[in-house]
Amino acid sequence: MTTLAPRPAAVLPDRTVAPLLGRAAALLALGSAAVHLLLVDAGTLGSLAMLGMALVCLPCAWHLWRAPTDSTWAATAGLDAAMLALHAQMLAPAAGHAHAAPPPAMWLGLGLVGAQLLLAGAAGLVALRR
Repeated sequence: MTTLAPRPAAVLPDRTVAPLLGRAAALLALGSAAVHLLLVDAGTLGSLAMLGMALVCLPCAWHLWRAPTDSTWAATAGLDAAMLALHAQMLAPAAGHAHAAPPPAMWLGLGLVGAQLLLAGAAGLVALRR
């Protein structure tokens, strides 16, 4: 008769970790949607883009909360990387506006997206362990 060594307490089974990562990422996606909605200004055409970007976050949040698959994580990571690349341009000082600081909501949004990208990487590592 052989005895099986118990799994260390610090390592959770994949079936426990994946939903936790998905739900955390879903909450971050909802936070990203909220940040985009905070930037809506009824007097500008750019607000339509903000509203559209907020709506884009919602399907990802839904899929991440319910049952995050490898393809959901891949789409999330791709969208997060694209958002970081696009928003990085907004952080560069524009000609004639060298002293204009990005709004605090921009930093909050970038933090949310960066955290979500880290969770996508962690989910990828969990998937590799399977």
